[in-house]
Amino acid sequence: MRFILPFVILPSSFIMAANPEPIDYDKQVRPFLKDNCIACHNKTTTKGGLNMETPELMAKGGESDKGIIPGKGAESVMYQAAAHTWDSEMPPKGNKVGAVNLTPEQLALFKAWIDQGAKASAKQEVVISWQPLPAGLQTIYSVAVAPSGDYAAAARANQISIYHLPTHSLVTKLTDETLLKSGLYKQPGVAHRDLVQSIAFSPDGTHLATGSFREVKIWKRGAPAAPAFAPSAKFTAAQEADNSIKLTETAGGKLIALIKTDIVAEQALTQRNLAAVRAALEVTYQNEAIKKAETDATEQGNRLKKAKELADLAKKALEDKKKDIKPKEDAKAAAEKAAKEIADQLAKVPQDKPDEALTKKNTEAQEKVTKAASDLKLAQEALTRAESAITDTTNEIKLVTENEAKAKQSVTDAKARLEVVKKEAEKANAERDLLAKTPATSLKHAKALQFSANGLELIAEQDSGPPLAWSTVNGKPILPGSTAITWTLERVLGTGDGKSQISDRANSLAFSPDGKTLAIGSGEPSRSGDITLWDVASGKLTKEYAERHLDSVFALDFSPDGKLLASGGADKAVRITDLSTGKVVKVFEGHTHHVLGVSWRADGRLLASSGADNVVKVWDWVTGDRRKSVDGWDKEVTGVHYLGAADQIATSAGDSKLRLITSDGGEVKQLAGATAFLQSLATTKSGDVILGGDQDGNLREWDVTTAKEIAVFKP
Repeated sequence: MRFILPFVILPSSFIMAANPEPIDYDKQVRPFLKDNCIACHNKTTTKGGLNMETPELMAKGGESDKGIIPGKGAESVMYQAAAHTWDSEMPPKGNKVGAVNLTPEQLALFKAWIDQGAKASAKQEVVISWQPLPAGLQTIYSVAVAPSGDYAAAARANQISIYHLPTHSLVTKLTDETLLKSGLYKQPGVAHRDLVQSIAFSPDGTHLATGSFREVKIWKRGAPAAPAFAPSAKFTAAQEADNSIKLTETAGGKLIALIKTDIVAEQALTQRNLAAVRAALEVTYQNEAIKKAETDATEQGNRLKKAKELADLAKKALEDKKKDIKPKEDAKAAAEKAAKEIADQLAKVPQDKPDEALTKKNTEAQEKVTKAASDLKLAQEALTRAESAITDTTNEIKLVTENEAKAKQSVTDAKARLEVVKKEAEKANAERDLLAKTPATSLKHAKALQFSANGLELIAEQDSGPPLAWSTVNGKPILPGSTAITWTLERVLGTGDGKSQISDRANSLAFSPDGKTLAIGSGEPSRSGDITLWDVASGKLTKEYAERHLDSVFALDFSPDGKLLASGGADKAVRITDLSTGKVVKVFEGHTHHVLGVSWRADGRLLASSGADNVVKVWDWVTGDRRKSVDGWDKEVTGVHYLGAADQIATSAGDSKLRLITSDGGEVKQLAGATAFLQSLATTKSGDVILGGDQDGNLREWDVTTAKEIAVFKP
């Protein structure tokens, strides 16, 4: 098979004058090859097995011929195809890439370049001349929530805003001081030179990773400082006889919150709720496992019954075939005896006086012998098949009996596991209920109630122990000083230029469950999808999975046990990497457009993916099958997250729908409020809060239980 170039040159009398100057491939040759050849002969669409993206690949050639022979332009197949002196009639009329014939000048230049040795241009580092981004870029391409649910980070253009969710306040905008020193930016609040495409909080919430062009920055959260106090004209706080605290508006006396718990008790209850939900999920899974095992046991039982029936039929058939052998043997013997007698008689007949009647009888006798032998052979073959059927049915009965025993044992084991997880669930529920049924208040008498200088915190000073604090917006427990916390740049991964280990844009980020590793998904569009792993503490590159996808990587998520890494990309595939070996252990295919999001369920058994094909797909990691394909969106599904430990999936989409669905595709509810294209999605670790960033720069916060919009953070 020969490769075919998408251009044709008609014979020409044009002759290029001798050119003593070396021809620069990048400047003089590649431009017209790119327009008319590389469009079809590249890494992605390697027609005829030929990749023309570099001189080295052209010399290597296609499926049967070398493309170019350095120093011999006239003998090079590529030149011959271009000059139409080789078996090629390209490009076809109306070709999809708009390829056209090379001009005579281009053809001569192409030949001269090959004659000079087909040398690549000297490598030159491309220095990017950065300019400030245009004003008005507000789209939130990425949003993240700290696991504890107290902070959210939203990226608008190259700026990153940190919000304190309990007080609905802006804490700060991250600033890279080196950008200010460069003189490119005059005001603080700029984190990167280019658009920020990805954000991720570490599992403990103390670090934030932000991804941009060929670089990822890691920011460290400072410790809460002792808040400054100031009298509040807006709020009034008083402690009741039961130690609960009544927070009211000074003007009018409107009750804002009746505070009965502190942050320690609140976090403990959250953890108990999470444990109870996780236990309930495990109970549900074990019930499903019992049903599957019982179905399998029933199927094996039916199969065994059928196998025994077939065995009985085989035995009967064998007896019948055995009975059929003796008559066939007797018939063959009788035919042979009769044929011999006639043959003996025929042998005595003089050759000059043939007996036609006897000759005819001899022929008939031989035919009877042949038929009798054939009948006996068929009977013997039938007997052999009957004996083989006996063997097959015996083996089938043995195999199915073993499978039935295994299936029944699976039912027993699944029921035993169910009893264990039921007890765990009962314990988790009891501990949660016990915390929920604590006395009217877990608070102690405070020696003083004061307000922070910014008016966002109500702070109670204790006789012993650290102070306690609550949001003046809704009375939620918070850490004292958390509304004015600082974030500093700790380190930068990648160099941001052509030498960076991060190829093109860092589209996706994910911290490992232990917080020690950061995964970065990137890749050149239509060229490669790369994943790199970095040690968070040292900032060193530890693993590099080049070209893990065929196109840019848009989504990453570690499995709950940290052993697997799920990735989704523009190549429409979801790939699972075993981090112990670095090998791809599973590829889930089925999306018809870019995969934009991936998320593991808390038990690590299911994986959800969302795509630009307007669907969400749920994959069963245990069986390796697709469990469900869910539609109902009018535009691309930009984000997907399992909520806490529950079997509920939060989704965001370009049609402004924020839907909660189950793994089986059932819709739980829709959260109203969004009016623009939702570009990004994030949820708290407990799954009680969802945030979505839209095209207009609005960050919206929803309460999952009530499905109500809590706050809107505008650009």
